[in-house]
Amino acid sequence: MRWYVLKAVSGRENACRDLILIELKARKLESKVGQMLIPAERVTEVKRGKKISTERKLYPGYIYVEMDIDNNVIEAINDIDGVTGFLGADPRNPDSLTKDEAERIIRIATAPSADEQRRELVQMPYKVDDRVKVKEGTFAGMEGVVTEVNALKGEIKVSITVFGRQTPVWLEVWQVENAV
Repeated sequence: MRWYVLKAVSGRENACRDLILIELKARKLESKVGQMLIPAERVTEVKRGKKISTERKLYPGYIYVEMDIDNNVIEAINDIDGVTGFLGADPRNPDSLTKDEAERIIRIATAPSADEQRRELVQMPYKVDDRVKVKEGTFAGMEGVVTEVNALKGEIKVSITVFGRQTPVWLEVWQVENAV
């Protein structure tokens, strides 16, 4: 079985997954489909003085499906109200995820905690002692050296020379690029 990405109407991912399972069972095709994942995180907010915990989709409008490619299965899935098709150029032969992509999605979807999930989501391209140039913000155009990495938050501490002094600055990963 390989992993495929199914597009669904945003906000209806869970309902689509449930309808797909019912339809596959009715057509006796459930053995052709393995797992169906909808990566989400638990978010706690305070609204009107009350703590409210909700689930937020990490990839709204997408369902990850492990399956054997089969025209009957594709037809059954595409017949579901709310499903808009598979990712890929050919609707009858969707593109599968690579092994690395599939493993990453599984790690994100099955992470036991929000912190571990966030660590999987944030790609940390920098390490301590890397030389970087700030692209945006107050220090745009300045160069510095990475002194600390916080992969959980997607931040790095960069030592920048300001007015002749080394100044530590926390920046988000997207605010910097490799210095040449």
